[in-house]
Amino acid sequence: MGKLIVINRAEDDDIESNKESEKSLTDGTTESSRGSSVSSFRRIIPQVIATTVQSLLLLALGMMVACPTVIIAALHRPKSELPINDSQASWFAGILLICQPVGSILSGILQEWCGRKKCMLFVNIPQIVGWYLIYRAESVDSLLVAASLLGMSVGFMEAPTLSYVGEIAQPHLRGTLASFTSTYVSAGFFVMYLLGTVATWRMTALMSCTVPVISFLCIMMIPDSPIWLLNKGRKLEAEKSLCWLRGWVTPQEIEREFSSMIRYCEDSKKAYNLQKATNNTPYTLVSSSPDVITSESRLNRFFRDLIRPEIMRPLRLVVSYFFFYHCSSLSGFRPYMVNTFTELNMPINPHYMTIISAICQLTGGFCCMALVHKTGKRVLSLVSMSACVLACFSIGAYILLHKYQYVHQPWIPTILFICLFFCTNLGVSPIPWTLLAEVFPTRGRGIGGGLSAACYYIEFFLVSKTFLQLQSVLALYGVCFFYGGLGVVGIIYLYFCLPETEGKRLDEVEKFFKSNNERNSTY
Repeated sequence: MGKLIVINRAEDDDIESNKESEKSLTDGTTESSRGSSVSSFRRIIPQVIATTVQSLLLLALGMMVACPTVIIAALHRPKSELPINDSQASWFAGILLICQPVGSILSGILQEWCGRKKCMLFVNIPQIVGWYLIYRAESVDSLLVAASLLGMSVGFMEAPTLSYVGEIAQPHLRGTLASFTSTYVSAGFFVMYLLGTVATWRMTALMSCTVPVISFLCIMMIPDSPIWLLNKGRKLEAEKSLCWLRGWVTPQEIEREFSSMIRYCEDSKKAYNLQKATNNTPYTLVSSSPDVITSESRLNRFFRDLIRPEIMRPLRLVVSYFFFYHCSSLSGFRPYMVNTFTELNMPINPHYMTIISAICQLTGGFCCMALVHKTGKRVLSLVSMSACVLACFSIGAYILLHKYQYVHQPWIPTILFICLFFCTNLGVSPIPWTLLAEVFPTRGRGIGGGLSAACYYIEFFLVSKTFLQLQSVLALYGVCFFYGGLGVVGIIYLYFCLPETEGKRLDEVEKFFKSNNERNSTY
């Protein structure tokens, strides 16, 4: 098949000439809004509504990730209704996480084809089936099948929800709105732990079925991403979507921003095609509208997108950030929280302590949302991870001293765990998810977000599945010291490798990761 390569200097000149116009898309207030009668408040409200609606998926995500804690606490004992042993408990906790990458990778591919909104709708179906299977479970196998469905659902929702926020929000709102979505995950923990405290595990599963139903109905009422619609050549739909998102205004009110958005998408395509031409890769450049490359399969396109530096560099950063988050926050012990709290003889009922943990995470998330725009993501990440590492070492030191009867103050580990939960959501938990909406380019944002989310849950699976085995070898204090030490490495890594993206335009972030020398970039 022949090559059709359309490259000339006019493209570069066109990109340069449009830079000022792109700023109207990517600075905090669009050019159109400056001379508009529409108030800033009215422009913000629909973005908040759309973010809130799609965040119902993240509420469901938090409930699904927290459900092993409730079910293991109810069944991991000899006289329970459906007793499970250590191995079965670890598999139930882990299988939900290890099945996530399947859904995550699929969503990264499919959302580029069918759009953010349809993916967010489809994801509710396996959730309903999974919760109902748990409600009706008569064997451990039924629980594992249900956990697999929930895990795939968790994976399928990650990429479209995060891409959606990044593409509908104005830059000065993006960090705040993305942090706002992360609080819904903590709210999901709270709802699940609360239901697990006041109801049986079966009724908890049955009541959880209502969340995906409500989510499906609400998502039907919000528009799709205007950037995705433009990439598919659906300009009229994209214009209607942007009108809705900027305060239910007329097309004249968003004319300049919409024009800049068109140029942004076209320039992203040109940059992509230019890179492929430089590499002597055959493709056909299709003019103006649908994002189509006719001389290669979707699979080849997927792998070509994946190996680009502007995909691989942020992918490496985010995956490493996720790993150090799991270490510094002791996320591997979460499915076994009730048993761990019981072992430490805490003065608060272990089930109530899980609710307190969710409240602390929610509080930390709200503080992150309030601070991220002022401090930036880099400073908040370093402060948060440092506090988590200090809490890890302190918990380990208390457990070690308590073992040899040097100290017996049950309130000490209680306070330390509360600090750990709060500091985790102050930065290291929500910020890497926020980065997913910023660090990947338009073409490949779904792929990058999907793979990043997949790696997050693979890492979560490993630390959860091995927690009991690691505890049997190192003891609980040894696990705390081990993960705290890895957290120290994480602090060093973030200090040298994490750029500041807060308040930056999407094209600036893209340029940073395209640079051959990241530290010498003009970013």
